[in-house]
Amino acid sequence: MTYDPLPPGDFTEDHVPRVLIVDDDPMVRQQVRLVLRGTRAEIVGEAADGAAAVHKVKAARPDIVLMDISMPGMSGIAATRAICALSTGARVIALTALGDDASLMQMLQAGAHGFVPKEYAGEDLATAVHRVSRGEGYVSPHSQHQLFSQLTRGPVDRARDDARSRLTALSTREHEVAQMVATGAKTAVIAKELFVSESTIKSQLDSIRAKLGVSSREEIAVLVERAGHQKREET
Repeated sequence: MTYDPLPPGDFTEDHVPRVLIVDDDPMVRQQVRLVLRGTRAEIVGEAADGAAAVHKVKAARPDIVLMDISMPGMSGIAATRAICALSTGARVIALTALGDDASLMQMLQAGAHGFVPKEYAGEDLATAVHRVSRGEGYVSPHSQHQLFSQLTRGPVDRARDDARSRLTALSTREHEVAQMVATGAKTAVIAKELFVSESTIKSQLDSIRAKLGVSSREEIAVLVERAGHQKREET
């Protein structure tokens, strides 16, 4: 992966986009800074996870959030949904991985306005920042085929892929708890079945809701049902 700094773009607007960089890898954040150095953009902060990103959007009021999708804790998808709900005017550009087709669709549904693969950030990122800050959308040429393939899939397939992709953010135990929630099991029953305290299950449910970007047990159950009760592989 190479990130070569770009020369300033040919943008005539007076406004300088304020940018927040969100990625759990400090090396990626540093490399993105290098890409934007010398362009007409002001970096107003960094965050290493989705929850911190939401907090910093409230505090720094960026125009653009460069958002990694897969992060521990609150995912980039859940964070994008939360940021768009804030109505601060911040627009999200997803930093994607080539081949992660389902996540592109999820980010679009969450409210993202742009897509740039990390592998091609040096070529596309500055252009994406300025176009999106002007109110346009931007899809890197390298992401267009991925996004098109998702848009042309049937709604049932897209819903299943979306649910399965979101559930991968859960740990093995959280995935097990989510499966039990989908059966209608109450907290006390889940705790007894898994030989842990009810407070532990409540804490895990809080984590599950945050990672999935949902607010209720019913929404957890819906995602599990859509995913077809797919078991999570041990990692």
